[in-house]
Amino acid sequence: MKSVLSVKMLAALALVLLVFGATEGRILSKCELKEQLEAAQIPVIRAMGNKMTVDDLIARLVCMASASGFNTSYVKAITAKPKAPVIRHLYGVFQLSDQLACDSGMKPSLNVCNMSCSALIDDDVTDDIACLKTVISSM
Repeated sequence: MKSVLSVKMLAALALVLLVFGATEGRILSKCELKEQLEAAQIPVIRAMGNKMTVDDLIARLVCMASASGFNTSYVKAITAKPKAPVIRHLYGVFQLSDQLACDSGMKPSLNVCNMSCSALIDDDVTDDIACLKTVISSM
């Protein structure tokens, strides 16, 4: 009887670990993020200035991602002032807004990336980069 219970507990623990492992984000290295941004071929647009190069843009995007600690699952709540209600949330490694980029289901959104905000907090940054490209091109 004890061995059957132990096996069931181990199976349950394995399932919990599998679910959490599949849904958690990860911490990217600067080099990995830079390589993925280079591969995405993000275009420089005129609104960024005539002297902006692709390398400058990628450097700025990597710098921007440092605010999330390069954590793909990072979510930040923004308030107008301390102890005020949350105005918006920023999602993922690039801290994309639920007012503009994605739909959180909590507040109205332009949702220019046509995606759920939960897609921005998994360990796959390809959809985050695609959304970032959409946001940049919509400027």
